[in-house]
Amino acid sequence: MLIGSGAGLGLILIGFLIVVLQFSSVSGKQNTLDSTLNPAAQIADSLLLAQTASSGDLSDYVLTGSEEALASYQSSISTTNSLSDSLIKIFGEENPALIALVENAAAAERAWISADAQPTLDSMADGKTTKAARLTNKPRAWNTFDAMIDATSELQTEIEVQRANAVTDVAGSARTLGVFLILGGIALIGIFLAYFILLQRWVIFPLMDIRKDLQLATRDPAHTHPIEPVGPSELNTLAKDAESLRRKLVTEIDEAMAARKGLQQDAPLVAAVRAEMQVDTRIHCPGVAIAGLASSAEGVLAGDYWDYIPLDENRVALVIADVSGHGPSANVIALRVRAIIKACLENSGSIAESVELAARSTERDEHFVTAILMVVDTEKNILQWINAGHPAAIGVDHDKEQFYLDPTGPLISSLGGDWEVKERPFVPGDVILGVTDGFLEGQSTPDSDSDTESAAIARVVRGLDAPVRQHPEEIVQRLVSHFREISPRWRSDDVTVVAMSRLS
Repeated sequence: MLIGSGAGLGLILIGFLIVVLQFSSVSGKQNTLDSTLNPAAQIADSLLLAQTASSGDLSDYVLTGSEEALASYQSSISTTNSLSDSLIKIFGEENPALIALVENAAAAERAWISADAQPTLDSMADGKTTKAARLTNKPRAWNTFDAMIDATSELQTEIEVQRANAVTDVAGSARTLGVFLILGGIALIGIFLAYFILLQRWVIFPLMDIRKDLQLATRDPAHTHPIEPVGPSELNTLAKDAESLRRKLVTEIDEAMAARKGLQQDAPLVAAVRAEMQVDTRIHCPGVAIAGLASSAEGVLAGDYWDYIPLDENRVALVIADVSGHGPSANVIALRVRAIIKACLENSGSIAESVELAARSTERDEHFVTAILMVVDTEKNILQWINAGHPAAIGVDHDKEQFYLDPTGPLISSLGGDWEVKERPFVPGDVILGVTDGFLEGQSTPDSDSDTESAAIARVVRGLDAPVRQHPEEIVQRLVSHFREISPRWRSDDVTVVAMSRLS
């Protein structure tokens, strides 16, 4: 494609150069025609008329002796001299043939004046009108006059010939330029079509094939569909790398499945607890979309958890909690707190009562729990929440303005406490992102604070387009991919990320 692009650009530049040269030729010839030959033709016509008029004025002066006729003769001779000088200035040194003809016409005029006009004027000045009439009618006088007229006519004819040739050249060059422009346009269209066809065949179609293989490999439960290398070398290498990645992932998936089966066989209680903590993603609440990700820092049991509970047709509750520490003991407490909060929400729908009951259950525990409970009413477009010492949930409304669901009471522990229920509007287009401190700490450096980390998350969410913000699963995947790549301390703690979108 690069070679083809370079060749096409070279052809376009060559064609452009040819067109520029041809246009310069046409412009130069037209300029010569307009600035030299056309004015010269008009001056030559005027010169011939002035010479003829000077002869007539001389004859009138001989016949009538009128001073007006003499003055008219002298004016005509002055005009012929001026016109001859103008022709020489116009031609300059670029057309020696025409300059020679101008000088020949001027010499013939001087010969006529010497042989006819000047002797006749001298005789008239002496009062010898008869002699003057005889002199002006001598054959020599007529011959020199005819020679002058012939010389000027020859100049006039040569100018017309050159002007006609110039007009023909301009017309021919203009036609050639038009042909070049038409051919250039056809060539450009041909190059574009060829480039488009080759782009389709060499790039677009191979990319579509690779994309199709990737989709099939993703949809296949065993991910066994191979990604075939196709297309030019760059895309071929890309497909091979993708196939290598698929094979590596399949190997790891197989190992994970084997480990899971071993866990189920050797530690059924752990497997049962892990299954109990899983969120049933098949539950759906109209007007709200929720997706989340929970990752354990040690093994498969985590102290983090998230859950959502449909309360009725218009309300859904979202819970995100984090038990201090991690591992099996933290997971046992998380399991208990989750069961209490879920049962209370399903029974009464009160997030305040749910938090109070959860706090009572931890009276003998050494661990404490941070949690944020949210209830969305899609009919009233209201979000109620209690934040029990948990990191503030991050919200972005439909106008991309950010807001936070800050703590409304202490964390859940044996110390008890009071928790305030707050509410705010939650309309279509809004999105809430809740995380545990493991996600915030995982993306941070030791000297950064939670406000800076939350602001960084908000910037990413605000940067997403509105259609993307309607898909919480995509939001979670993008956030985790982004911060995991730059995280200096990922998996130092349990990580939970949950996104809730209010659908339009």
